[in-house]
Amino acid sequence: MKESLSDGLGAFAMVPLEPEGPLLVALRDGRLLGRDFAVLWLLVARLDWRTGRAWVSTAELAAAMGNSCPGRVQESLARLRKETLVARGTDKRESKRVFWCVNPLLVAATGGKHRRQLQLQQFERALE
Repeated sequence: MKESLSDGLGAFAMVPLEPEGPLLVALRDGRLLGRDFAVLWLLVARLDWRTGRAWVSTAELAAAMGNSCPGRVQESLARLRKETLVARGTDKRESKRVFWCVNPLLVAATGGKHRRQLQLQQFERALE
């Protein structure tokens, strides 16, 4: 049986898309490709909604897209980072462990105002 990136995490994520929101504007203006959108959605599927972190490698993302070339996923992640839609963070305890944050203003965060504020702070730190 083929393992899916979303196994155990549900089959969908609710993401608000505003007509003039950063994601749709970047897509409309040609700064993002359809592949970038797919990578973003895979990150959302792997997102731990309590922490705002997605622990997934570029190789795993490439495999989930049916592509064996992690380089293309890295290109997509670079464009998503440039648009501040995702950020890359490192584990304080183990600096080689990398996680991805999705901009909390893009996805509906859970856990109330306090948790959303913490997720936004974590995202901003990861941008540095």
